[in-house]
Amino acid sequence: MSWYKRRTPTKELTPIEVVEVTDLQLIDNHETHMFVKCDDGETYDLSAKVQYTMKGTWTIHGLNPHGLSVLVDLEEEE
Repeated sequence: MSWYKRRTPTKELTPIEVVEVTDLQLIDNHETHMFVKCDDGETYDLSAKVQYTMKGTWTIHGLNPHGLSVLVDLEEEE
C-alpha cells in the first residue's frame, strides 16, 4: 500500500476574497503584498507579483511560505 492511502487527507484552504493589495502598480513583475481571506475565517498575507499576460490582461499571483497560492485577474472598472 502506498503511504498516502494510509494518511487522512488534509483540508485545503479555499480563498473567498482578496481583502487588500498594497502598493498596486500596473508594472510587469512589480512586487507587492496581497491579503486574502479564506474559508477558515483567517486572513493570510501573500507575497505577490503583478504580471502582464500574453492576452493583454493583468494578473496578480500571490504565494505564502505554507504553499497557499492565489491567482487573481484584474478587470477595469467602468
